[in-house]
Amino acid sequence: MRGYWIGILFCFAFLDSQSQAVKSIKIVGNKTTKEKIIFRELSFSVGETVLATDTAEHKIKSENNLFNTSLFNFTKINFKDSLGNWVVLIELQERWYIWPEVIVKFQERNFAEWWKNKNFSRVDFGLHLNKLNFLGLNQTVQVNSYLGFTESFGFLYKVPYFNKKLKDGFKISAEYATQNEVFVEIDNDEMVYIKNDSIPIQSSLKFQLEYFRRTGFYQTQFFNARFIQLKGWDILRPLSETYFGNSNSSLQFVNLSYRYKFDKRFSQNYPLNGYFFDVQLDQFGLGNIDKSGIFVTRLLSSYRKYWKINHRYFFAAGAYLNHYFNEKTPFYLQGGLGFSSYVRGYEPYIIYGKTSGLVKTNFKTKLVKTKAVTIPMIKKIKKFSKIHFAVYWNCYLDMGYVHLPNPLNNTLANQFLIGGGSGIDWVTYYDVVIRTEYSINQFGNTNFNISFVSPL
Repeated sequence: MRGYWIGILFCFAFLDSQSQAVKSIKIVGNKTTKEKIIFRELSFSVGETVLATDTAEHKIKSENNLFNTSLFNFTKINFKDSLGNWVVLIELQERWYIWPEVIVKFQERNFAEWWKNKNFSRVDFGLHLNKLNFLGLNQTVQVNSYLGFTESFGFLYKVPYFNKKLKDGFKISAEYATQNEVFVEIDNDEMVYIKNDSIPIQSSLKFQLEYFRRTGFYQTQFFNARFIQLKGWDILRPLSETYFGNSNSSLQFVNLSYRYKFDKRFSQNYPLNGYFFDVQLDQFGLGNIDKSGIFVTRLLSSYRKYWKINHRYFFAAGAYLNHYFNEKTPFYLQGGLGFSSYVRGYEPYIIYGKTSGLVKTNFKTKLVKTKAVTIPMIKKIKKFSKIHFAVYWNCYLDMGYVHLPNPLNNTLANQFLIGGGSGIDWVTYYDVVIRTEYSINQFGNTNFNISFVSPL
């Protein structure tokens, strides 16, 4: 019995000998970013006791937290033993934060849909003026304008933290736009447009105020209020009852929403490990209160899980839900599959309805190991000269279902939709992702698509 207690005491003494306090944290490379923004993302702090066996976990977690701020191209953290204490060195390479961007944007829902028609009139040419990491506090200021299919002007100001505890933030934005062509209905599962070449047929004005609260590293709550005003010209009047939900050829309403997000992905831009969950409740219109006559409630939710099988192979799966609680919804507010989310292989089609569900799976293998390369010609421009990139081959299988009480011209509703295929993903710095995919659906239809976001 005596030996038992001696063993326990020995274990405690051993663990205590491996436990050291963080004496100091030195940051290198943050010419713009304030230290408090960096400290916010660390899983440890000065004075905190850290076991030697836990330093690797703290290093990985904190490096990923810093990288996911989109403020840095490279992040590196080292723990060094100094006379029984930890001295931590954080090495950062900041990104370029001022971006005048010339944007070419296709107004179709995806590249495959645009490529089918190759309609250059449905292309917007825009100019974005972005100031990222404004004041070194990860704030964003953006002014943008577009000419072409849609003519618009807007601005955005985002403050991730406005209090000392670095938990609360807000975003304000406004946009005015006019369109010569408007998507007004579905025929044979495809979009039907009304067009006027000479004058716009619809204008929209949107104001948004969002408050969000980030607790811990992974949890964020969003409270959003939007004011939306739509005005249609006479050409839209015959469709007012279905498109606007009234006979006025216009719509003015308030959109209130709440969203909860839990994001534990190791890389938000192109995740390979971790998981993500969110749920959102939207209220479009307040009925007689905002005099819109619109009262539509919607629930959105998703769950995505990512597995790192080994250093080369990865698997991911995600489930998505979109549900409207109301029997009647104006066409402008309709949702389903084919908009922001779709079954791959059904890119050209729109399937809207009261309830839609989607399951996506993805298996990938790394073709080119992640490398950091210095470009000799611009090696003096450190924010651009050192890049990292990786290439992945992937195959996938998706399944979706949309419930619509009266399908009419939406023939793909009320049946299971299956599609799959294969593609190549190229991932590099500044959150750039380029995906090429070749898909086939259960009816034998094939599609080639290019996308610039992670598959799920």
